[in-house]
Amino acid sequence: MIKFIHSLMTDKRSGAVWAPIKSVLYLLSLVYGLVILCRKILYKLKIFRSHRVQLKVVSIGNLTLGGTGKTPFAIALAGIMEDEMRSPVALLIRGYGWDEQALLKKNLPDTPILVGEDRVKSAHKAIRLYGSQFAVLDDGFQHWEIERDLDIVLIDSRNPFGNNRLFPRGVLREPKKALKRADVVVFTKIDAKGAGLDIMRDEISRMKSSIIFLEAVHRPSHLYDPRVRKDRDLLFLRDKKVILVSSIGDPEYFEQTVKSLGATILDHMVFNDHHDFKEADIKRILKMCGARAPDFMVTTEKDAVKFARMSFSFGNYTMMTLAIRMDITSGREQLIDRLRSVRIR
Repeated sequence: MIKFIHSLMTDKRSGAVWAPIKSVLYLLSLVYGLVILCRKILYKLKIFRSHRVQLKVVSIGNLTLGGTGKTPFAIALAGIMEDEMRSPVALLIRGYGWDEQALLKKNLPDTPILVGEDRVKSAHKAIRLYGSQFAVLDDGFQHWEIERDLDIVLIDSRNPFGNNRLFPRGVLREPKKALKRADVVVFTKIDAKGAGLDIMRDEISRMKSSIIFLEAVHRPSHLYDPRVRKDRDLLFLRDKKVILVSSIGDPEYFEQTVKSLGATILDHMVFNDHHDFKEADIKRILKMCGARAPDFMVTTEKDAVKFARMSFSFGNYTMMTLAIRMDITSGREQLIDRLRSVRIR
């Protein structure tokens, strides 16, 4: 059902037969837009309060539903703050997706990661327990309960705003004009972008001329074989027959990445984002392996931590993990300068 609704939201299903359902989704999007507007007004009138904490607060978020790369960007940003700026940082996450929390801990073992919907409480904890100077809000652009010093918005350069409609008729979480609140815009996946990056940059600059623009790519770094706890070079994928297994926001990009490394993809078993794998899913995966006879399977880091947590067994088949890192290819120094300019108020 979720996949079906998403296909309507993204206009992958067209024609008169789907028009009545899309009309219902459009009416629901009007209600959703009204809720967003009312919430904004309540904060502006200070009926709802935003709280200031004694930290430099940086938000990472997006305008669309999933798939822009917030988690790998959060990892990259934390690395910049700690390694290049020598500033203690804490990540404040809601914790709705256990997989993202585990992935952050795996890649940032020495960074405090505080989980909880009350980000203000988490921020005070970061000061008290860890002496943090920066707090990074993961998925924080729509979180107004805590005041921010810097808002970073990630935009998928291939499909920036979907069909330009609000959820659930489209994938927008807010109208595009919400980018006026942003300080930094990061165009991600520029290695696979379509035409029009300059057009998007001009459109956003007209909303707010002071916005800083960055460009970034998701770069595969290595393969990991959990059975023998061994890293393998990306060349290991070349000419291999593989089955992909993923439950992420942008499975198509994952598939394109594996294909670009020279693998032959026999099938891609796509599950909903944040899918909670069960034994029945593992049986389906093994059945597919029995039918297609791959050299091995390939999954994402986010999915790999879920498989490890549940101690799933894949029998005689190997499930390899493809590690991805986000690389800021343009605007890195501007970002660092902007971060250094932030002062605790």
